[in-house]
Amino acid sequence: MSKMKKLTYLFLSIILVGATFIMSCSKSSSTSVNGPTIHLIVGSGYTSSDQSVQINTPLLFGISATAGDGNLKRFFVQRTFKSKTSTPIDSAFSATSFTYDLHTLAVGADGTETWVFTIFDNNGASSAVTLIITTTLPNTAGPIFTYSTSTKVLGAQISTFGSSLAPSNGTIYSLADAKINSTLTPDETGTIIIDVKIQQ
Repeated sequence: MSKMKKLTYLFLSIILVGATFIMSCSKSSSTSVNGPTIHLIVGSGYTSSDQSVQINTPLLFGISATAGDGNLKRFFVQRTFKSKTSTPIDSAFSATSFTYDLHTLAVGADGTETWVFTIFDNNGASSAVTLIITTTLPNTAGPIFTYSTSTKVLGAQISTFGSSLAPSNGTIYSLADAKINSTLTPDETGTIIIDVKIQQ
């Protein structure tokens, strides 16, 4: 075999080995790793999206997670309210699927709280879902009672008209009767608006 043919075979061998190596690396780099998935359970009684509730309202979060290429290994929950973060759950385990019902209460102050639910696998991959709970103060004011059918007339000290108005029922009392009925209370808590005229 001539020297030229030997060099040609050598050159072709180098090209073939290089191409095989490049194809192998390309195939390896294109292989993706499937991480875990997590979502909030939707259904009656569950909180699965951003909500606005009154303070201290009971909440139920349902969490469901599924493994990818690696087993699930850790479930981690954080809640942040006014820059203060707490960790209600940080649990380690090994499984291919995971479900959990978290019963809790909304915070006892008005504001915005962020919840983050995160699942990790043994390959170091993770997945998270976030929702926001806005808490409001309860409306403690009762209904408004209005006595508008007629003007209420109050008398001055020397007038024959009564001078004491009972906002619980809109009745005008004399001073003596007012003392007798001083324990009278409204049937409901509320604000009473009365059109009053002072009679001289």
